[in-house]
Amino acid sequence: MMLEGILLGILVGKIRGGKFKRLGTTMLRFSWFILLTFILRLGIDIMISLGYPLVIEYRMILYVIAYSLLFIALFLNMHFKCMWFIMLGSIANFAAIILNSGSMPVDMRVLETVGFQNMMNSIQLGTLPQYIPLEEAKLYTEYLGRRLSMPSFYPLKQVFSGGDILIVIGIFFLIQNMMTPSIYHRTSKVIRFDHKSKALK
Repeated sequence: MMLEGILLGILVGKIRGGKFKRLGTTMLRFSWFILLTFILRLGIDIMISLGYPLVIEYRMILYVIAYSLLFIALFLNMHFKCMWFIMLGSIANFAAIILNSGSMPVDMRVLETVGFQNMMNSIQLGTLPQYIPLEEAKLYTEYLGRRLSMPSFYPLKQVFSGGDILIVIGIFFLIQNMMTPSIYHRTSKVIRFDHKSKALK
């Protein structure tokens, strides 16, 4: 979903008069924290899938480290109002994982509907411990789990959570904000006068 949010944000930003070059000039504070979080999350998921026992055992600590870096970066960039969407979505996903001992709840029926049979079988066999069936979720976290999917006509099959939706919405508006700052930071025109009370342009 992240890719769709980025591409759609760029497209709408361009339609609204934004410029691509502004994406490179608008700097986020501690942006490398966000990049590091992405690398950590990707690395954790890959190593768990490959069956590394230490990563599987200590995945909860690794998730806490990754999300802590993300939350620091988001907090330092809250001057972008759209960051609230990303923050709330990240908190929702983090809560779902932490309250389930390092595993994200997933709706098995949705996996079956979108054709993720191999993933469903792996979760049932316990070879993907970063996921658990929705029925095993604790403390109402089934509502925070991955229980949604794209419409059947959409070519890229995906399963996502409500938190993921909030994150994508935030990314969508953030990119527009970065491309078209004039829309959000308008300055009023001031008419100046010389000593003879004549207006200066």
